[in-house]
Amino acid sequence: MVLNPYNQGVFKSLLGEPEVEELFSTERMLANFNAFEVALTKGLFQSGHITRESQNHIVTTIGNFEPDLVRLTIDAQKDGMPVPGYVRQLRERLNNTFAKDFHYGTTSQDLIDTSLVMVLIDLTRIYRTALDHILSSLTELEKQFGQRPLQGFTRMQPAKMISVGDRLRAWQEPLSNSRSNLLYIDKNSRLLQLAGPVGNRDEWGDKAPKIAKLVASDLGLKVSKQGWHTDRTLFCTYSDWCSNVVGILAKIGKDLSLMAQMSQIEFTGGGTSSAMPHKANPIEPEILVAFGHYVPQLTACMHQALMHEQERSGSMWTLEWLVFPQICTLTSKSMKIAGDFLNRISSVK
Repeated sequence: MVLNPYNQGVFKSLLGEPEVEELFSTERMLANFNAFEVALTKGLFQSGHITRESQNHIVTTIGNFEPDLVRLTIDAQKDGMPVPGYVRQLRERLNNTFAKDFHYGTTSQDLIDTSLVMVLIDLTRIYRTALDHILSSLTELEKQFGQRPLQGFTRMQPAKMISVGDRLRAWQEPLSNSRSNLLYIDKNSRLLQLAGPVGNRDEWGDKAPKIAKLVASDLGLKVSKQGWHTDRTLFCTYSDWCSNVVGILAKIGKDLSLMAQMSQIEFTGGGTSSAMPHKANPIEPEILVAFGHYVPQLTACMHQALMHEQERSGSMWTLEWLVFPQICTLTSKSMKIAGDFLNRISSVK
């Protein structure tokens, strides 16, 4: 859900990131909804809330469910979210005897938040792989060119001489620290949202803790003591991590752009100019810098989305949907751009 029109058409290859965009697609969302409802249905049976016959019928129906996407889109516009339409369509396919047992005790936010948490698991895997690639590239550059002298600059003025390795390590260490931090953030992000209509799980009575544990176990998530409908710090913490990484890569992009200007590096495949054929523009470093200016502004919006009023906010929730996918997509794009460009550096002078 990157709502920038320049991220379409001919700009798609430059600014888009299909692998992460797919994680936020309708198809992936619905697959996560299905997984959540299957896990909930099994938990309701195991806790004695529904019969085995009802469990089997619901699980089978979900497995064969093909939603009417046109209708679902129309319903989402009316309801402000896709869950009510999704639930209606599935209940229409269920035997009337069992329809009441489907989605029992839960609410729209449980599906959407848990679906997003499930996305973060795959997203983190993508980030770790990309960071490993960048760190490996920096290590290789240090092996090749680390001992070479390089003019150092402070406040954009010539300072003392440094080595190429000095600059590379200044890039490498914060990325290495970010990778370590990601492991901690990933562990604390795998949190089931299952709290019911007003966030207190009262629909299931004294069996609520057991149901929550069963559903969390089925989905490979952790369970909190209660719901976190209005506690959006999980997504803000993830956004902050993304913004830090994009900023670190933007610093690298600035350094590389200046090194290209001063002919301190040589790279293959530079961008061309329509007016000056001799140019080899450092396109990738420039994009890194652009993202470095843009993503922190999106992160600030995520912090505004912390202000859920009362037990749920429609407006703050909608703000998250506008902002969070863009942050995640641009973070992945930054890492892939950086990794590709670092591999194209052929010499550091």
